[in-house]
Amino acid sequence: MFRQIWQRILNLWRQIQRRFRKQPAPPPPKPTPIRSFGEYEQKFMALLEGVAEGWSRGEIKGFLIGSKINDAEWVNWLQEFGERLLVSPETYLELGGRMVRLGEMNCGRISQVAGKIGRELLPPVKAKETGFSPVSGGDNEVFPPQTPVSGNPHPSPNGEVSQEAQELYNEGIDRYYAGDLGGAIAAYEKALEIDPKYHYAWNGLGNALNDLGRNSEAIAAYEKALEIDPKYHYAWNGLGNALNDLGCNIKAIAAFEKALEIDPKSHIPWNGLGITLNDLGRYSEAIAAFKKALEIDPKYHHTWNGLGITLKYLGRYSEAIAAFDKALEITGDQLWKAWANRGWAFFYSGPYIEAIQNWDEGLQKYLPSNRDYRLACGQLQQQKGKAHYEHGKETFTYLESFHKAKASYEQAREFLKSPLIPETYLEVMQGLITVCRSLGDPKTREYLTEATTVLETLLLDNQTHPEIKQRLQRKFAGLYQLEVDMFVQAGKKANALEKAESRKNFCLQWMRATSPNRTNSPTYPQIRDLLANNTATAIIYWHLSPVSLTAFIITLDKFEVIATPVIDIFAKRNSQSLEKWLENWKTNYQNYCQTTSKQQSKESHPWRESMTAQLPQLADILKIPEICTHLTNIQNLILIPHRDLHLLPLDSLFLPPFFTDAVTDTGKNQIRSITRLPSAQIAIQQQQQNPTEIGTNSLVIIGKTDYEYPPIEAAAISQINQTHRPSNATTKTAIIQALKTNGGIFHYTGHAYHDTEKSEASALMLAKNEELTLTDILQLKFVDYYLVCLSACETGITKKGELIDEFVGIASGFLPETNYVISTLWRAEERSSAFLMIYFYQLWKQGIQPPAALQQAKDWLRELTNGKLGEWYAGELLPLLRNAEFDNKVDILFSCGIDASILQENLATIDEKPYEHPYYWAAFNITGNG
Repeated sequence: MFRQIWQRILNLWRQIQRRFRKQPAPPPPKPTPIRSFGEYEQKFMALLEGVAEGWSRGEIKGFLIGSKINDAEWVNWLQEFGERLLVSPETYLELGGRMVRLGEMNCGRISQVAGKIGRELLPPVKAKETGFSPVSGGDNEVFPPQTPVSGNPHPSPNGEVSQEAQELYNEGIDRYYAGDLGGAIAAYEKALEIDPKYHYAWNGLGNALNDLGRNSEAIAAYEKALEIDPKYHYAWNGLGNALNDLGCNIKAIAAFEKALEIDPKSHIPWNGLGITLNDLGRYSEAIAAFKKALEIDPKYHHTWNGLGITLKYLGRYSEAIAAFDKALEITGDQLWKAWANRGWAFFYSGPYIEAIQNWDEGLQKYLPSNRDYRLACGQLQQQKGKAHYEHGKETFTYLESFHKAKASYEQAREFLKSPLIPETYLEVMQGLITVCRSLGDPKTREYLTEATTVLETLLLDNQTHPEIKQRLQRKFAGLYQLEVDMFVQAGKKANALEKAESRKNFCLQWMRATSPNRTNSPTYPQIRDLLANNTATAIIYWHLSPVSLTAFIITLDKFEVIATPVIDIFAKRNSQSLEKWLENWKTNYQNYCQTTSKQQSKESHPWRESMTAQLPQLADILKIPEICTHLTNIQNLILIPHRDLHLLPLDSLFLPPFFTDAVTDTGKNQIRSITRLPSAQIAIQQQQQNPTEIGTNSLVIIGKTDYEYPPIEAAAISQINQTHRPSNATTKTAIIQALKTNGGIFHYTGHAYHDTEKSEASALMLAKNEELTLTDILQLKFVDYYLVCLSACETGITKKGELIDEFVGIASGFLPETNYVISTLWRAEERSSAFLMIYFYQLWKQGIQPPAALQQAKDWLRELTNGKLGEWYAGELLPLLRNAEFDNKVDILFSCGIDASILQENLATIDEKPYEHPYYWAAFNITGNG
């Protein structure tokens, strides 16, 4: 019956064509079809029969692959087919319905085009023609909005959806698939004005917002859809994608798991779950999730690509290449992300020329008929540029590789600049400028001006959403950093310093977005005024760009600049660049944290064992000896680090044993105190506010800990100064209330962690499995606190990845209100940490200011012998503990008494220094300017 109707349609069409059709203008050339119109028609009708019978997405894709007709051929034929149908006076409800259902299956461009034609065949909805702007995105697949077949198949929970709302929803779908995300959002929002309970429209709105990078708004839209229908698994999947894009990985996992709970046979949430687990570094679990997705749909190319990425991270390069090959086989070589990722698997596993050949092959095989052709070519040329540059940094023939990198980046630029694909264009320009800067190419300034002009235009455009503006500024911080380099190169030291300070303050103000006290970034004279006629203090201000490390040295009568290449091509044999040193340091530290006592002793781990050798190397890389030549008669240092330098024990590099010239003729350290600052502006704000006095209700809190010594530390500190008292607050709510009602000193001992990708999620871990996040801290006022002491685990260290923009640590959340914040850079040993902090408070009680007291406490711990420690146990620690109240007091006193006796009586080890190694004391630093 269906085929008879179809034959009548064709006969009618031929009659109309003979009578009325005029000769059209010649169309743009299309690829020559390898089949007749009738052959395509026969295949397509068989496909629609399968759709009507309820074929799965996997069965449809299998049919398409078996047909040996690629996407471009299908699209060209379908467009002509659609034109023929749409000029006919007949209506084709059955045919249109089947085409719409094919459109819902999200099987590539054939689905998109068929769905659009199908909706145009179904009265009364008419899709509108739209322009196209390429959409960039990650490997997460967004569920397509659910398209009505005919009539009103998606009723609102409170009744039928109005015809007008349905039409607007369909318009949103058309615009979404055409790449007009702004138009899609407008259509969805209009549909929701008519029917706020239309949860399909909320889901569609979430998809479009997330594709635009407006992740927070997308999350709100998905949550609205789920509020209306909690079982709507498409919205759970979309929510997972948006949360992962925003860096909320754990919440994203929960959303994907909810989608799978509702529909366990859907492969796409498994794919999203795999991507999120990969982002968390949980590679084995990610592989399991990807394999589960492939069990359900073995032809899902995005999952093969994601699996390849995870295998590449694990160093399983041949398996990764095989996975990327599978993705390319399924798509007929039309997945440019697989070409991009495949190249890096070759790069890390063999001769880098194989990677270049891979990307060249991708450029040849990717069809110009793909709507993202320019984006794909720009991206693949960008990968070539990166690879040439990385290879050049490792070879003596670097100039040849750098020039090849420049050529590839310039070709990428040509693909992306007109019409502009802004974000990828800026990525390419940042790489191009870095290469040109390394070559000393005169076009550096021209390219930098071009890129910053585009970036500033986007930031000033009222059509650019604030969330996107913020993300762009952080992502392309390297452009601002390279501007600082250009000022330094031109001899404009003050301009360079002011530009660097401005970027720091942007990051800190972004963190405090709700603060009413937004001030302009200071000028060089204002920064210099921090010294306030103090000839014994110097400021060392670092700035780290993609190619250069600059140290600004400011004293009352001098302003010096020392610039060092980050990648030193001409480095001496066996020496390291800063880039390599940082990579090794962070990789070894992450391995150290993941090592269990069953695998290896912590004391013998390479990260700890090599520290005494690594820190002198770091001092040489940072030119500390040269910097110190400008510090004659300086006794106090203010260090203002940048990016990854915040995570390093810089204080220690200016003192013995790493810098012996710091010792005077009398045997004392020339440098008496060292403090840190997030920015110069923080110090200026601290000077402008009234100094905080030590209050009478100072607070000591024991957080989440599995160790014995934190309670001893808290008890002893409470006795040193009777205004200190351990808090009975254990819940997050009670602790926040205690912080609001107390003042003077907040001493926290317990675990903490820092999240560099989402600073506001960094947290102190409380006793009841709760967290006091940086977001919580920023909502509190610490103007009544003089000192915040975070005697905790890891309040500074980061992941292996590079910090692109400024580091915003937990300590920054307490400033500028608090005078000083003490924190640690890594997970220091509990016993030595307790000793150091107790001794610090003893010195402070004697009237020594916190920066000097911390420095002296570190020196004391480093030089402490077993004999002296036994004396301190017996003469100072035990008397403090006897007068304190804490759990297991009798047992702890007994244990400490035995320790004191052993330390004093074992003559064989009495002169050993158990805490001489920098691991025990170098992690502690103090931030603030009093």
